[in-house]
Amino acid sequence: MKKKQAAALVTAAVMALSLTACGGSGGAKKEASGDKEGALSGEITIWSWDVALAHLEEWAEKFQEENPDVSFNFEEMGVDQVYQKLTTCLQSGIGLPDIVSIEGEQMAKFGEKFPGKFEEFTDMINPDDFFPIKLSECTVDGKVIAYPWDSGPCGMFYRSDLFEQAGIKAEDIVTWDDFIEAGKVLKDKTGADMLCMAESRNDTTYRLLMMEGGGFYFDKDGNTQVNSEASIQAMETCKKMYDAGITFNNSSWDDMVAGMGADKFACIADAVWMVGSIKDAVPDQDGKWAVMPLPKFQADSESQGASNGGSVLAVPSASKSAEAAKAFVKYVMEDVDANVEGFQNYGLYPSYLKALESDVFKEGDEFFGGQKIFDLFTEIGKTVPQVNYTANFAEALEMSKNSMAKVMLNNGDPTEVLNAEQEEMKAKFGK
Repeated sequence: MKKKQAAALVTAAVMALSLTACGGSGGAKKEASGDKEGALSGEITIWSWDVALAHLEEWAEKFQEENPDVSFNFEEMGVDQVYQKLTTCLQSGIGLPDIVSIEGEQMAKFGEKFPGKFEEFTDMINPDDFFPIKLSECTVDGKVIAYPWDSGPCGMFYRSDLFEQAGIKAEDIVTWDDFIEAGKVLKDKTGADMLCMAESRNDTTYRLLMMEGGGFYFDKDGNTQVNSEASIQAMETCKKMYDAGITFNNSSWDDMVAGMGADKFACIADAVWMVGSIKDAVPDQDGKWAVMPLPKFQADSESQGASNGGSVLAVPSASKSAEAAKAFVKYVMEDVDANVEGFQNYGLYPSYLKALESDVFKEGDEFFGGQKIFDLFTEIGKTVPQVNYTANFAEALEMSKNSMAKVMLNNGDPTEVLNAEQEEMKAKFGK
């Protein structure tokens, strides 16, 4: 099966049109007509982006082999366009799709701002079959209102050749203090920085460390907790690395790629989807990369992972095709072959544990020195704790980036900066 190429970027003009002309969904229903009593029938409209939509389109054809009276419409758009159009149509109740892709981190926003506007999957899904973090992304007010799809368990990608040149062994790096000391050696021996870390463009490194320490922006009840012990520990660690002079500023994606190609840094702390990005960015570094778990804060502490990215599928309640749409979502999300092909053809790393037991996820990757990297990410994914993203995640993310800048660039005290951010968030969000 050929891998489909991602479509060109959506233009501003098309985006503007989407806000005034929401597409409608067909009228699917379960009926007694046709060859089988109670067979699914009707029309399903799906909104999604590039490779995700391509994968759904392929498996819709297979679904139709068993459900010939179900037809599909596929509407491709960028992530931002999906959100703008979805918000407009949820407000009006008109023109909604039958299935829509949503980033897992954003699902709570739509679920909380539009209660009762999405179909439930609570009774259709076995929570033990998915990574815990993905179930938390899909759950709002105790109800599962979306289906887990691709996931983003995080590890530490590192240049094995630069480590070897500096005399550093990955297995000796257990804690973040070990990582910092190794970074100093690496800088001295090779001139390369240890970690690619944004100073203000994003808060990814801080957020991953915060999750690893058992914290997040919000607690299980949605209360702001950015001045928690876990949060302060994460920010202090980022500052230690910055102050040690071992970080490369991730000021833009292009600068990061250029730095990667010029051996400016050795490590990237991010999600499994970075595998494809590294291969695309620096194909000449084949065999020079490896992956290890994120270092821990204390050597004797239990390992706990972090996550970044991934998506879910939701079915708006306004859909006249809800029964057929929900059946298709469950079909493609819980079919082992569908998950394996989505990974092989489009880089969609599953959150469905039964699929992750397949041999393809246990094979070595030659680009990463033959290491069984995906088996490692599966084990990491099982340890990522559930967090509460809330409707305020996007705003909290922006405020957190500002705090990173204050600490890194203005030498702000992490505790003072995070205490101030805590008060700002409480004033803005009400708790």
